[in-house]
Amino acid sequence: MLKKILILSILVLTACGGNETNNENPQNQVPKALQDDGITLKIGRYRSNDGLSEELYQELVTQNAELKKLETELENFNTADTLNIYSHYNGKSEDYYSSATMHANSIKDSILKNKMIALLEKSNEKYNQKTTEVNELIKTINKNQRDIRDYHNALKIILTIPIIEKYQIENLPKKSPFEKLIDNQKILLDKIKKNTPNIQ
Repeated sequence: MLKKILILSILVLTACGGNETNNENPQNQVPKALQDDGITLKIGRYRSNDGLSEELYQELVTQNAELKKLETELENFNTADTLNIYSHYNGKSEDYYSSATMHANSIKDSILKNKMIALLEKSNEKYNQKTTEVNELIKTINKNQRDIRDYHNALKIILTIPIIEKYQIENLPKKSPFEKLIDNQKILLDKIKKNTPNIQ
């Protein structure tokens, strides 16, 4: 399945590359999620709870029909209706055995009480055997849902790493402002030292 995601990633990146405009403005080449819009950024996160990787991915979705279709399918895919069928059915049995066991335990005659508890346990065991196959199917459904979430997250990472790496390369700050700041710090430090009296 990972191979499928890698292939899809390559196809999506190729498609995204084909949709790029020839706009000369470099600001237009930077994804919106990475644009500062002239605002001085403060330390710390200022974005949505989903974070920058999700914002970058959502931009890709808006630019690519295949991804948009995939996200629509994921959004519309529903396991709850099917799982609720068994949940309601199973809930009746669990409710019954819980209630009946409570009544059995209230019986004062210990011999009759033990017979009723044994009868309920035998019935419950038969029920568990009847539902074994359905329970296994539900386990498979839940595992598949976990896999879908895991590979969906992997897809987002695979598609957005090239975007952030491109940004990192193209927007790495020049060293000169930092070097100039260090020089000014040294000058200021020297002035402070010169104006500081010697301690006897």
